[in-house]
Amino acid sequence: MKFIKQPIPATLLADGDWVAVRLQADEPEAERVYLAYALTTQGIAAQIVPVVLLDDWGKEIKGLALYEWVSEHGWRFPRAELFGVSPHGQQEQYFLRDMELESPYVVYGAADKALPIADWARVQAVLISDEALFAPEPTDVPPDMTGPLRASRVSWWRVPPDTTDLSFLEPPEPAVK
Repeated sequence: MKFIKQPIPATLLADGDWVAVRLQADEPEAERVYLAYALTTQGIAAQIVPVVLLDDWGKEIKGLALYEWVSEHGWRFPRAELFGVSPHGQQEQYFLRDMELESPYVVYGAADKALPIADWARVQAVLISDEALFAPEPTDVPPDMTGPLRASRVSWWRVPPDTTDLSFLEPPEPAVK
């Protein structure tokens, strides 16, 4: 199953259990990182990385537009069906009524979009390089940021450009079972 991925100009940094995405300028030669966004179920907090959504009339919603559709129409279509994969790679299907529609998306990232989702890393933070800084500082989501990353469960930081040590981040959440 091909789950929804978003390519962004960035690099993926890993430091022990911490994983962050460092945004880059969107230039043709910029390195790309692929992000996938999981929705979370009510109750057991299972996650599903979407492939497609079928609304009440069987219309398919695909691609990154799925997240906007869920945000705008999810409450009115509780019987819409969401098909996708768990973070471990198992095929999953849920009705929208089963989902925490207000919960921020869980972010997974990989430098290779062909990797199975089970090999993608859970992303805890987004880093924005700032040459004027000597130490990392928490920041707000940039106003020009659009799409699912804006509504995701990550912390945002301005950091010196050479930052590779991610120990300033909060300890990561336990892995999904």
